[in-house]
This record gives sequence, C-alpha cells and structure tokens, in this order.
Amino acid sequence: MHNPLLLKLDRLCGLGPSDIGGLDFGESSFASAREEIFRDGQVVSHAKLVLTGIACHYKLMQDGRRAVTCFLLPGDFTNHQVPERQTLNFSVGALTPCRFVDVPLAAWRTSGNGRLTQALSLCMMVDIAIQRAWLANISQQPADRRLAHLLCELRHRLALVGMADECSFHLPLTQQDLADALGLSVVHVNRVLQYIKELGLIRVKDRTILIGDLGLLEEFADFDPAYLHPQGVPLPARTGDLAGVSLRAPAPSAPG
Repeated sequence: MHNPLLLKLDRLCGLGPSDIGGLDFGESSFASAREEIFRDGQVVSHAKLVLTGIACHYKLMQDGRRAVTCFLLPGDFTNHQVPERQTLNFSVGALTPCRFVDVPLAAWRTSGNGRLTQALSLCMMVDIAIQRAWLANISQQPADRRLAHLLCELRHRLALVGMADECSFHLPLTQQDLADALGLSVVHVNRVLQYIKELGLIRVKDRTILIGDLGLLEEFADFDPAYLHPQGVPLPARTGDLAGVSLRAPAPSAPG
C-alpha cells in the first residue's frame, strides 16, 4: 500500500524504513465526504494520519459560515498531540472520502528514536509555517494571486508524497471548499479561477489541475516553496523507493 508518511519523512528528513518501520499503528477507518472526524472542544488523546483523501481543520462562525484553516493531505496528521491529552480548538472534517489510521504520536515522541522525534518536530514546524503563509496570503494578496498561491502550495505538498508532478495534480475540492479557505465567496472564486485559466496558467479537467508552465504559475502567485521544506531539501516530483513500504496496521473493514 502507498505509504504517504514514509515518503514525507524520507523526503523531509531522510528517514528510511529502519527509522519508522517498527512503529505500531492503530485502527484504520474510513470517512465519507463531509463527515466530522473531531469536533471543536473535543478532548483527544490520540492523532490520526491521513492515508487517502483530503480533510481539513475548520471553525464554524456564529452565523453558520465555515472557515477552513488548513487542508490535510495524505501524510498529514489531524493534530500533533502536544500535549498528550488535549482539548481541540478546531474541528476536523473529511472533504472527500478519506482513509485514516490512528497514530500514537505521544509514544513515538518518547520512543528514544531521536531521528524520528526530530522528524515529527519538523513536520509540526512545517504545519506552523503553512499557517503563517496562509495568514499572509489571505490578508495581503489580491484574490487571483491568493488562489494561485494555494494551488501552488497544494501541488508542492502532494508532490512530497508522490501524488503530483510539475504538470498536473488531482484536486477533488469544491469551489465552496476553496472559498472557505480563501475568505472569498463562491462567485468570486469562480470568477478568479476563470481569470487564471484565461491567462493560460492552468486548465481544469475531471477535477485535475493541468499546469502549462509551473514557473510562470509560481511567479504569478509570488510563491516561494521554502516554507514547505525548511531544511532546504528540494521536493522531488516523482514517487521514490519507499512508495511500496506498507503500514503495519490492521486490515480495515469495508465501508458501509
């Protein structure tokens, strides 16, 4: 089975199967699109790893609007379990059909595996850097560059786990999902998306973003991917040798 966590840790930190292969994973589970995984205010003592699909952190406003504060892609943790038992101040929901596996992050951090501990800390640093980039993007960028920047970020993060190249990536999100992440209306997102397409920077086919020239798209978006890999390790465009390493998790039951 494709293992996004191993690919992510290998490419960010150079960890191999010997560094993580002996770790135990918990129960795996499926979630349907729009299903709530964790709720705001819930006390949790574990984290989940996204194996497939796209989820998000979100906050519900008093008037019922949803603010998406980050997208969770394969290889991402729903929460970093610091402290070990925590009260969440956000909700976690599946945006597409997702598969998760429970991960004992607190035990991993105290396992005595220094390289793994350092890698988990780096993952948390990257997530914090993404939050800063989102804040700057949503507060300072015009709408067209705001959307283009998000597309560039998602492509780089998917490339990290072997799910994108320089020419295309699958993005099964709705325009409402994008609007809730960018602080725009759906009408505005649609208008901006059409504008970026008219510039020839992207095309959209079957929920796949097709990129004519990645350099031009990143230049238009004022996108610098350094915050996504702070150690300066370049993100490869293709799946590496660890793609076939399997998670040591119980076989899931078929979704209902």
